[in-house]
Amino acid sequence: MLNDNISAHLFQAVFENSPVGLVVVNGDMLLQSMNNYMFTTFHIDSEDFRERMLGNALRCSDIYLTGKNCGEGDHCKDCSLRKVLNTAMMEGINVPETVVEHDFIIDGNNRKKRFKVSASRVVTDNEIFGVLSFVDITTQMEYEKLLKSQLSIDAATGLLNKYALINSLKNLAGGKNGLTVAMIDIDNFKSVNDQYGHLTGDRVLNLFCSAALTNTRKQDMIGRFGGDEFMLLFPGTVTWLAIKTLQRISTSFRTACMNELGCSSTFSAGVAEFLTENIAGMSVDAIITEADENLYASKKAGKNRVTVSEISQIFK
Repeated sequence: MLNDNISAHLFQAVFENSPVGLVVVNGDMLLQSMNNYMFTTFHIDSEDFRERMLGNALRCSDIYLTGKNCGEGDHCKDCSLRKVLNTAMMEGINVPETVVEHDFIIDGNNRKKRFKVSASRVVTDNEIFGVLSFVDITTQMEYEKLLKSQLSIDAATGLLNKYALINSLKNLAGGKNGLTVAMIDIDNFKSVNDQYGHLTGDRVLNLFCSAALTNTRKQDMIGRFGGDEFMLLFPGTVTWLAIKTLQRISTSFRTACMNELGCSSTFSAGVAEFLTENIAGMSVDAIITEADENLYASKKAGKNRVTVSEISQIFK
């Protein structure tokens, strides 16, 4: 069994070199101790933190250089770090690992950091202390966000892929503003590939994407449904506005193809409008099918046009 002196040194060494950030505060939220993980993560001087408030020592963006103390800032009541620590200290509850995010000033720059934190209360010599643990997961979450974004993108066009379109359609179908859906197919695309080659075919697709992105709103969603077929989602847009948008896209697309490739490419479209009361309870397949049937009608009627409710209009 270790004697008290060796035991104290051992536990101090474990505390200082833990792979998890550890912070100890007293009942007034003044810092009593902090380990090397915290010094490295926040670039804090190991000689300049004791008896400072937690947010002041960590350079919380809300109070840094304001002259205020931790707890006095405009957003301190909503601070997740303070809530976790207060719950542990005031209620005596060990707070299990939870993810929080907070803005700090690190090396003079505002940095949003994300941590897994947990907290507990320690009572010794009739004094209450709070122990807060940190695991920095900022890089991990940024990587996961990037990976999720990449999984939602069609590599060839840079637009949303079919998977992301379906998820977006599910979300929009549950909204309160109605929805207009357009299915689009590039006319005679196989002939373009056969006559001019696949590189030219790929360029035609990209010229369509540019025309679509240029002529739609920020809230509209554009994606590649597969092959030379695309889907446009217009939240809260009625049919005639969607048709006007498609007309602009058609004009831009044909002009770009003629100017760059010397060919006059066109597309056909099918539009379906869904009011909030009508779309409720509809499956994604049923929504897509209605727009797809109108697209098929445009193809059958001669292409280079848009069809809605059995009425076709040629793109000029």
